[in-house]
Amino acid sequence: MPDSRPTPSSEPNERGPRSHNAGRRADGRDGGRRRGHKGRGQAGQEGRSRASRDNRGREGRRPQREHARPFKPFTPEQLAERAAAIPVISFPDLPVSARRDEIASAIRDHQVVIVSGETGSGKTTQLPKICMQLGRGVAGMIGHTQPRRLAARSVADRIADELGQTVGRERGQVVGYQVRFTDEVGPTTLVKLMTDGILLAEIQSDPMLRRYDTLIIDEAHERSLNIDFILGYVARLLPARPDLKVIITSATIDSDRFARHFGTWEGTPGSGRLIEPAPVIEVSGRTYPVEIRYRPLGPTTPSSYTSEASAAQANDPTETVATTEVTESGPMQLVLEDPDDELATLGYGMGEDIDVETAICHAVDELSAEGDGDILVFLPGERDIRDTEAALLDHLKGRGRRAGDDKGARPGDIEILPLYARLTATEQHRVFEPHRLRRVVLATNVAETSLTVPGIRYVIDPGLARISRYSNKTKVQRLPIEPVSQASANQRAGRCGRVAEGVAIRLFSQADYLSRPRFTEPEILRTSLASVILQMASLGLGAVEDFPFLDAPDRRAVRDGVALLVEIGALAQDREGADAAPASSQYRLTGIGRDLARLPIDPRLGRMLLEAERLGCASEVLVIVAALSIQDVRERPAEHQGTADASHARLADPHSDFITYLNLWRYLAVQARDLSGSAFRRMCRAEFFHYLRWREWRDVVGQLRQMARALGIGVGPVGEPSTGDVVEAAQFGGAQDAAVRAVLAYGQGTASVDADQVHRSLLVGLLSYLGSWDETKRDYEGARGTHFTIWPGSGVSGHPAWVMTAELVETSRLFARTVARIRPEWVEPAARGLLKRSYSEPFWSVAKGAAMVRERVTLYGLTLAADREVLLGRLGDLVIDEAVAASRSHAPRAGSLEALAAGLVSASKDPLSSGSFEPRHFEELAAAREGTTARELAREMFIHNALVDGQWRERHAFQRRNEALVEQAREVERRSRTHGLVADEQARFHFFDDLIPEHVTSAAAFNRWWKDERREHPDLLIYPASLLMPREATSGEGFPDHWQCGELSLPLSYEFAPGSPRDGVSMRIPIEVLERVSDAGTDWLVPGMREDLLTEAIRALPKGVRRLLAPAPDVAASVAHWIEQAGDKPVEAVAASADKAAAGAQKAAESDEPDPLSLDAAMGRLAAWGATSGRLSTRNSPAKAPKKATQKEAPEQAPTAQGPEATAEKPKPRPLTEGPVLDALAHAVRVLRGVDLSEADLAHARAHLPDHLRMTFVVTDASGKELGAGKDLAYLQRSLASDANKAVRTAVRAALEEAGEKQARRNKRGASEKAAARGGEDSSTRASGSPAGAQSAPGGAHAPEDARASAPAPDPAFHADGVTQMPTLPRSITQTSGSMTLRAFPALVPQGSAAAPAAGVRVMASAAEADREHRAGLARLLLARVALATNRVTTRWTGREALMLAASPYADTAALVADAQLASALALVDELSTPADVRDPEAFETLVAAARDAHEDRVYQLLSHVVRALEASAEADAAVRSHPQASLKETTRDVARHGKTLLYEGFVSATPASALPHLGRYLRAGAVRIERAASSPGALARDLEDMDRIHQAEAEIAATRKALERRPYDARRDAALTQARWMAEELRVSMFAQTLGTPNKVSMKRLLGVLAGAQ
Repeated sequence: MPDSRPTPSSEPNERGPRSHNAGRRADGRDGGRRRGHKGRGQAGQEGRSRASRDNRGREGRRPQREHARPFKPFTPEQLAERAAAIPVISFPDLPVSARRDEIASAIRDHQVVIVSGETGSGKTTQLPKICMQLGRGVAGMIGHTQPRRLAARSVADRIADELGQTVGRERGQVVGYQVRFTDEVGPTTLVKLMTDGILLAEIQSDPMLRRYDTLIIDEAHERSLNIDFILGYVARLLPARPDLKVIITSATIDSDRFARHFGTWEGTPGSGRLIEPAPVIEVSGRTYPVEIRYRPLGPTTPSSYTSEASAAQANDPTETVATTEVTESGPMQLVLEDPDDELATLGYGMGEDIDVETAICHAVDELSAEGDGDILVFLPGERDIRDTEAALLDHLKGRGRRAGDDKGARPGDIEILPLYARLTATEQHRVFEPHRLRRVVLATNVAETSLTVPGIRYVIDPGLARISRYSNKTKVQRLPIEPVSQASANQRAGRCGRVAEGVAIRLFSQADYLSRPRFTEPEILRTSLASVILQMASLGLGAVEDFPFLDAPDRRAVRDGVALLVEIGALAQDREGADAAPASSQYRLTGIGRDLARLPIDPRLGRMLLEAERLGCASEVLVIVAALSIQDVRERPAEHQGTADASHARLADPHSDFITYLNLWRYLAVQARDLSGSAFRRMCRAEFFHYLRWREWRDVVGQLRQMARALGIGVGPVGEPSTGDVVEAAQFGGAQDAAVRAVLAYGQGTASVDADQVHRSLLVGLLSYLGSWDETKRDYEGARGTHFTIWPGSGVSGHPAWVMTAELVETSRLFARTVARIRPEWVEPAARGLLKRSYSEPFWSVAKGAAMVRERVTLYGLTLAADREVLLGRLGDLVIDEAVAASRSHAPRAGSLEALAAGLVSASKDPLSSGSFEPRHFEELAAAREGTTARELAREMFIHNALVDGQWRERHAFQRRNEALVEQAREVERRSRTHGLVADEQARFHFFDDLIPEHVTSAAAFNRWWKDERREHPDLLIYPASLLMPREATSGEGFPDHWQCGELSLPLSYEFAPGSPRDGVSMRIPIEVLERVSDAGTDWLVPGMREDLLTEAIRALPKGVRRLLAPAPDVAASVAHWIEQAGDKPVEAVAASADKAAAGAQKAAESDEPDPLSLDAAMGRLAAWGATSGRLSTRNSPAKAPKKATQKEAPEQAPTAQGPEATAEKPKPRPLTEGPVLDALAHAVRVLRGVDLSEADLAHARAHLPDHLRMTFVVTDASGKELGAGKDLAYLQRSLASDANKAVRTAVRAALEEAGEKQARRNKRGASEKAAARGGEDSSTRASGSPAGAQSAPGGAHAPEDARASAPAPDPAFHADGVTQMPTLPRSITQTSGSMTLRAFPALVPQGSAAAPAAGVRVMASAAEADREHRAGLARLLLARVALATNRVTTRWTGREALMLAASPYADTAALVADAQLASALALVDELSTPADVRDPEAFETLVAAARDAHEDRVYQLLSHVVRALEASAEADAAVRSHPQASLKETTRDVARHGKTLLYEGFVSATPASALPHLGRYLRAGAVRIERAASSPGALARDLEDMDRIHQAEAEIAATRKALERRPYDARRDAALTQARWMAEELRVSMFAQTLGTPNKVSMKRLLGVLAGAQ
């Protein structure tokens, strides 16, 4: 019958010695099972429990142990009664019986005897009788241990049967047994069968084992954990109990190893000299022989079960069993025990690859043909049994019968019977019942030892079993399938041949058998040792490493066992014995450990019970603990698996399998209370509950309650629904499942304990069995890197984020059995010191005002909290070790305090946190303080970030004051461009460090302290002046805050940041006044930087000149002093005074009379001579220059020198400081050092002057946003001209609207209309001294009547489109906006096109740009008034003119006429008026009247110039076409290109009126040029040379135009550029067609001179 757990029954499940069985209670008695009296051990229990409560938690005293009855020696009367009870002993014909005299003699003469006999030799049943013959068992019982409860009961029955008795506790019965919670031992019991766990538990109350005079340790080859511990304990006990006899027996025992272990040693056993080994008696032979047949599954003996084991073993090489490699190949390795037996010929037995199930079916066929007898098949687990059962039923067809199904069976049918530990008692005992059909018993290794299945003649052994192994890596108990050892294989073969000669078929090769280890690996080498270590610590047996185990456990296993006990708090580090050699002796037993040692359950389960007492849910947890220590009460038979699951699911809790146990307990308790005994048993069968396991569960709960009370744990019955609750549930929901509903309702009600408290109690024992859901891998990530999935039979639904499990079992994968959902916040308080905390680099949180770290909390590698922000100060006194050395030698590990001290900083995820904290703070701190604690580091970071840097949310008064003081000091430092004047952060840190208490590590702590401190010392934390400016700083007088530019005062800012674009002085210019700012004088910078400016200017000179001015700082200082003395004097006056000073200096120098041969004397003479005569320089000497100028200007000044008027009109000399600074430098060094600097030298210095010594212009809008910045003011003005105009318009509009609102408010107060008009005239907007309102838009007082009637409403902001009448526009507008004075220039602007001319009104920021736009807009407005129809113009054309004009580059005739009319309007505006003065309707009407009369003729005149130009263009094109020679290609290409630059769409209005008549000549010059170049090679060469020259001139013109586009519009420069452009055309005529002549003299020099005026 299948089990409710995923792992089949296995060796550890059947053997008593699972790790949590060590130390279980021995008597196991329950009041319900006692017959009329209370046991002796129970009678004195109550008094001892009180003493136990008094001693609970005291670690200095050893508590009493009430979990097993203490032994009391027999009285003489009892001894006589026991001796009289010895029955008549007879021995059957068995190999052991034949050698009983030898065995008896060995027992009589030695304390320890090893008996090694084959399976079936009779050693198990005959050895107790031999001992009774020797008189053993009277003074003390003969203790006979078996590895399993079922074996103990069956062996007791067999021995009693051979003695003619029955097993029992009545007087006269000499054979009894004791297993868990079943005690059949009476006063005359001589032979006591028991499990090894019972014997181990009795050691607690009877350490000397005085209740026994003989111990028989049977099946010692299994080497379970309990057996190994008992063997080691007995080896240590024997010297103190010379009367105790020990017999160790097994069919496959390692006799030599046991003999040496129990031999007589000189010195320390195991390491000294062996004097005499223990006697070994080997009994060979058996009743019936057994034939061994090998039937391998394949050539390399593969197995369908070995994949799991092989994979697991490959991953964990420490857990594999070492084997001897044997080479085999194919069927030739098939070996039979009988050499005369015939070989199989096909498939099975021939080494073909077949699966195990198929091989078993063939083996059953083979053995069925041998004769009658049952077949025993060994399989690894329950799942394999089910698979094999299905395969046999399918293979046998109708002959196969399930267990118990013998109705209608025929004689040849075969009954298939499973046998494993989790079967019901009825199904297990069916194996021992008589039967009439042949049986195939499918069993786990439960049938391998001790248990004899009757009627077995044949055995089939696949050679595999599930072996319990503890993984040192994952710390879980695994159950991989592995090949069994030779000893186990022999044990299995010995199970057959009990009724006749037997046959054992092994489904592996003989070579495979020989390659396997001889003996099974001891369990102590492959399991957890926590229980053993705990019991040894409680018994005071010393270190595990020193205990005389037969095989010493692995040190890793000891370490893991100790770690588990430390995890649950049973052991604690013993500081005094920390240096002891054995690892386990470094720990001492705690109070919790003493209590756990007194509980006969796994230490984890006991720890849960102790924690439940603290949380107030001990009764409920005790029931769960009992459920976890026994087999599951729920059954899942294979034939009714679905029905069983549905029945069990009624009580399942969707969040916790542990709460499901409570539901099961309450449900079964309610049903047992309300039903009769037989009805309850029927209910258990119907709902698939195991009645005996329920009884066992109830017994365990009763036992644990008694022991818990002895420990002072208050436990009582678990609350359950009353009968009335069940009746009420039946009334509302029906009788069916009424008890289930009542139980579930009770569990969720207030009468039940909180499920969270139950889970927190369980959690303390399951800290290694936690898991968090991994969405990517779709499983749970567990401790130590494991990954597991929830057992499919669990009632927990979904995938909870966090779970805990009672057990992790590895089969095909790692399964978690008995699971519950938990909250991760429960784990940290429960885990305590087991947690590992790592920390990120510290960072500063502005929001919290404290130093923070990100904490990562892990438990056995499982992350409980990641990136949790915690205060660094809360880490307390954690010391930073060797921070300085670590930061220099290697990169610190992230999260360590070593990294904290090194100052590694990371940005915070908190947007309010600062991630730019300077790591130098930590470096300085680490260098200054080695061994800084976390609290100290948090305090230092708080002072640096919050108090020094101000990076927190608090705004205290002292902080604002300190920030202002620091900024003032830094401003002085920036202006003086000197580092280190202001106290650095470290000095300010020390200021606060001396005042702030040690406990202040965050803003909250500071606020609490400062709240009280500031009442007495409000100025305590304000920086003193001596702190901020410890060094003498330069006065700020030479660093003004504003730059005065005319009437504008522009703010200056200073920055000392070498390499930054803003390094130096920056002038902030509002865009509204950008056009009014001039860069004149900005090259002088500010007085405080003048000496640096001059120094760097000298250093920027060419090397040849720079050498004459060394050292540069000294020369710069003298130049600065000279310029300061000169002040505003003209250059000539400065030079004269310098001459006098030089002469005086010469006289003074002569009076000192230096050595005439010295260098100083020579330089002095040179300087004096140069200063007086100027002969030192060969260029523009300061003495010659004025003389030449005087001679040159004398003729012009002579006629005007007569009257005072002429004297007044004489130009005033320019002061020295008004010119460029480099010119002043040139004058100064010429005067002071006699060094003449040329323009090239000054240009070189200007180009190499450092950027920080050039003014930076920053243009901002009204909100302070930067619109542009740079060193070139002209470029900023040009590029931001449109933005400046827009800003001016906006500012003017806003100012006028504000003025209008003020006027409206005045009008509202009752002012008269006249006063309102005056108020309008008094507006702040003025135009050339007149009110802007008086000169209104169209419709003003001076406009014609018709114009006033049609004029639109005036726009006070001077912004209009599509103006058809001339408005009244002031020349300028001056408006004060705040502290800034705005000046704007209204103007007409051109709109529309030549064919549809229009004009608008705009406000300009530049007067020159306003005049330019006003001229173009005025021409468009004029053209709109005087425009002629196209037909009127074309009717005057002759046929030739019409033909030529049709070839123009315009799209059509109308476009040509429209452009000619626009050119006429532009020419008339310039001829008939001054465009800038036409600003009112009256002046405009005057212009219209004059232009209307001349416009038509002017258009015809312009078109006649166009006709001549088109004719000349045709001639040039014809010349180009007539000379296709390759030699003339460059010439003709240049002529064609040049023609396109003169004639294009729109050229009529774009060409100045003065140049339009000459277009024909310019174009005709191209034809002449071609003919001339074609005349001779020499002419062509000259033509190409002249072409290069003219191209160079045109390139200069283009470069100048591009440069002007980067600067604000300047009418003078624009006129010069226009003149140069048309002078280039005249130069072409002069070069290429001299015969055509030019109106004025022209040359390249003249052209470049004119072009220079445009720059």
